[in-house]
Amino acid sequence: MTDYHHDLGELRSVHRPSSIRIWLIGLVALALLSFVILGLLALLNSLASGSDNKEGSLNRVFGPLFCLGAPGLMLALIWSFLVKDFRSWSATRTAKLTIFQKGFAYESEGRLETCHWDEIKDITYRRVEIKSKYSAPRKVNLIRSIVKRDGEMISLAETLNLTRITKLITAARK
Repeated sequence: MTDYHHDLGELRSVHRPSSIRIWLIGLVALALLSFVILGLLALLNSLASGSDNKEGSLNRVFGPLFCLGAPGLMLALIWSFLVKDFRSWSATRTAKLTIFQKGFAYESEGRLETCHWDEIKDITYRRVEIKSKYSAPRKVNLIRSIVKRDGEMISLAETLNLTRITKLITAARK
């Protein structure tokens, strides 16, 4: 494999979109799915064990229905989050930002863009509020895109860890 980054210096770090959030949501969805399956089994058991007492059979049916309905609704909500996160991750899963001593290389959708620190004309930021349990909410600037002196714009994927990348690029540029 050819090294296209020989003029960018020593390798500092490599960043890719993280899939940890998708895996965690998937595990929660699987846990909820197991509760839905248990609710279905309880409902089938209560329907299969017939009774002549109408009032007792209603209680036996509505209990498992509730055990089926609550996790079912939560599963639908978690599933929508999972689909949304998977779509945003899958669109940028091939993105890769490699930071070197003298610049960086950004690869996305088969396109490779390199930039030396002294070629940067402007950095576009977006302001984001970060909430914490232990301190008051604060607003930070995260890199949205980098404009080079020749007019080329490098837009970074939203699924990258932009907080860390912003710190690394601003520190390396100084």
